Amino acid sequence: MSHLVVKARPVWHLRLIKAGVLLLTLVSAWGLFEFGRYRSGFDIMAAQEQQGSYEEQLAALAMETSQLREQKAILERSAQIEQEAYKQLETTVTGLQDEILELKGELAFYRGIVSPSDDAEGLDVQSLELTSRGVGRTFHYKLVLTQILNNNTVASGTVAFAVEGLEKGEAREYLLQQLSEQEGELRFRFKYFQILEGELDLPEGFSPSKVTITVKPRTKSHKRLSQSYDWVVQES
Repeated sequence: MSHLVVKARPVWHLRLIKAGVLLLTLVSAWGLFEFGRYRSGFDIMAAQEQQGSYEEQLAALAMETSQLREQKAILERSAQIEQEAYKQLETTVTGLQDEILELKGELAFYRGIVSPSDDAEGLDVQSLELTSRGVGRTFHYKLVLTQILNNNTVASGTVAFAVEGLEKGEAREYLLQQLSEQEGELRFRFKYFQILEGELDLPEGFSPSKVTITVKPRTKSHKRLSQSYDWVVQES
């Protein structure tokens, strides 16, 4: 017959085992903590290096952007200056062209006085211009009278200015003094040429067709003359 023998372990031995386990746990935890610190420090350094690289790239891009903006501003200013210079040049050319046309017109006018196209002597109606004022039925007239230069006498007299047309289907004639503030016939006195001009207002319902100019000199050396022009209006 066998017997079971039970021996009790000392309490200090169990405590030693628990202390060993606790110590091992603490060492493991400390090791993990230090590893985590090391790994964290490594990641922070890498992140700082990456951030420094980004900041350098950002600074380079900011500098390039500033340079491009300066170049753009310079090009825009240059384009603006060229455009303004072109506009000024265009305005100058247009002004010169208008001046040339005006001078040509004046040259033709004086040529007509110095060297008339026909052999007529004495007084002559050089031209008649009618210009619309763009307001109502108001028109500007410009009548030029001349005489040949080899005639050294002074021409004087009056000019009858009549506008003919239709009114309510019937023929009608208006004298200049009926269409303007002119009192009586136009008066002239000149040696070489004279320009007579003013404004006239046409009545409503009247359709002009022609203008008849009758020159009535007072001097015996000049002959009376009459000339008709179609009603042709130029834009002002």
